[in-house]
Amino acid sequence: MLLELPPMQTIDLDGPVVYRSWAGPSDTTFVLVHGLGGSHLNWLQIAEGLSGLGRVVALDLPGFGRSPAAGRGTRVMDLRRSLARFIDEAASGRVVVVGNSMGGLIASVEAAVDPDRVTGLVLSASVFPWTRGSLPHPAVLAAFSLYGLDGVGERLVRARRRSMSPEAFVRVGLRLLTPDPGVIPEEVIRLQVEAARSIATYIRTPSLGIRTTDGIRCPVLVIHGRRDRFVPPGFAEAALAANPAWRGRILPGVGHVPQMEAPGRWLGEVADWYAATLR
Repeated sequence: MLLELPPMQTIDLDGPVVYRSWAGPSDTTFVLVHGLGGSHLNWLQIAEGLSGLGRVVALDLPGFGRSPAAGRGTRVMDLRRSLARFIDEAASGRVVVVGNSMGGLIASVEAAVDPDRVTGLVLSASVFPWTRGSLPHPAVLAAFSLYGLDGVGERLVRARRRSMSPEAFVRVGLRLLTPDPGVIPEEVIRLQVEAARSIATYIRTPSLGIRTTDGIRCPVLVIHGRRDRFVPPGFAEAALAANPAWRGRILPGVGHVPQMEAPGRWLGEVADWYAATLR
């Protein structure tokens, strides 16, 4: 299927931030936030369909995709501040923030810190705090352990970059806009490791997750894959059990990017939730 894409736009938020926008009903804006190593491209399969509910904007966070860091940090709170500024400048009407993986964590923190800015939250294979009885895939667990060691995380990403084809590089989520991972600058590697370390701190500190979820006041939809090896479904189920007002859907046969693996089902779940809670 050939997608017709709106042109990329750039906004200045103490440095350039690149995004695409899809026109839709003006009373609501869906702000789509990608995960670690991702970009706005992670949302292309659902953006047009989602625009039937409201205007859609999908950005590249600073340090990812086409948006350079330009001196801006890439830890979770740095990216949360960039997201807040982007919402203020590029969104209108009610704002529903939609996040995948790391983007779900950033969206959750934004909803907790600025509850008046966020009307609704969709967490698509979001990062959640670790819980007993579930662990990520051993390879993922080992990688995040190594990310926490100075210098080791950078070498790990560099070695993975050399050993993988561009197709495999994209498949594991490092969806940077280049046909050759070998040309990725060292600065980009450093920024991704910085973000990964920040995520690791969050998921290993349960009190941070509790404070975040306790601060969320808006309606929340959790969409998670039963076969997610990065964030086990048990983590999402624990978050849903602790927050009974949230709606949750665990999709069978789906992994860490539900909006890409099952876009039709994903859109249907979002539309049903939107009609039930925000219309």
